Amino acid sequence: MYHYVRRGDTLHKIAQCHGTSVRRLISLNPQISNPNYIYPGQRIRVH
Repeated sequence: MYHYVRRGDTLHKIAQCHGTSVRRLISLNPQISNPNYIYPGQRIRVH
């Protein structure tokens, strides 16, 4: 399952919405080199 980043999203918000942790999102998305920088339209794997 994927989440497409919208303006104002953070990894913390995305994790809360999908019942997971930021650490788990980072492990599922090795393409995220800086967890503080995600951008609108980016596809994030959540499960």
